[in-house]
Amino acid sequence: MNLIKVLAFEEGFRAKPYLCAEGYVTIGLGTKLHKDKGMSPNRFPIRVSRDMAEKWLHSEVALKDRRLANSARSKIYSLLDDDRKAIILSMAYQMGVSRVYKFRKMWAALKEENYIEAANEALDSRWARQTPFRAERHARVLRGESLEDVYIN
Repeated sequence: MNLIKVLAFEEGFRAKPYLCAEGYVTIGLGTKLHKDKGMSPNRFPIRVSRDMAEKWLHSEVALKDRRLANSARSKIYSLLDDDRKAIILSMAYQMGVSRVYKFRKMWAALKEENYIEAANEALDSRWARQTPFRAERHARVLRGESLEDVYIN
């Protein structure tokens, strides 16, 4: 199971623009079309194919992966297993890398390889209150369940 499949599950696909839960005009597999909140999706008279949405998703994930790999937290990030790294990337895709950096206690727990505490810290957040089911699935992986077990079963 790879990150793209996880994000496709979490984001869902929409060919036409819509407002995401945070109020941004979004399309495809969670691609934000504009940095301003509250704009009308009708101002964006476009459609996107599933194939194009996946290309945008791959591009955005690669960008966020590079930012994480070259950040002050790069050592912690680089030592995570693939499943946990995918969860951090998913969080960065959803809320942005800079917001993921703000999970200071989660990062401290990851540094100590205390994955139960890292999951608890991730869940003790506005993000988890806004997207509780997604956050709980992510926390399960941070605790040690595989992406495949969480997203297939």
